[in-house]
Order: sequence, then C-alpha cells, then structure tokens
Amino acid sequence: MTESMEITQERVATFDSTVEVAELELGNSKLGLGVIMVMAAFVGIWGIACLIGGLASARSFHEIGRSLITAFTGM
Repeated sequence: MTESMEITQERVATFDSTVEVAELELGNSKLGLGVIMVMAAFVGIWGIACLIGGLASARSFHEIGRSLITAFTGM
C-alpha cells in the first residue's frame, strides 16, 4: 500500500510541473503575439503617414496615377 501511494505522489508531482510549463509557454506566446501586433500597428501608421505625405505633395491626379504605375511596375 505504501508503494501505491509513492507512485501516486510521483504522478501528481509530474502533472503539476507539466501544468506550470504549459502556462509559461502560453504566456510567452501571448507576449510574442502582442509584440508582433504592436509592430504591425506601427508599420500601418507609418504607411498611412507616407500615403498622406505623398498625396499632399502631388500636384495633380495625373501625377498621382503616373506615380502609382511607376511604383507598381518599377518603370
């Protein structure tokens, strides 16, 4: 009977350590996802600022169209 109690205690200890590791991994993945989302937001804001700056410096719709075609084709 004492042997079965020792086995049970080992299983419980192993189960506890597995749960702690799983929670730690989940926390790290949430942190990484949060950092990626913040950086994506910064890139989006920078892109919108550049778009507004480009539209403000354009003199006509013809120039905007020509610039877009140049940007897409590289010619």
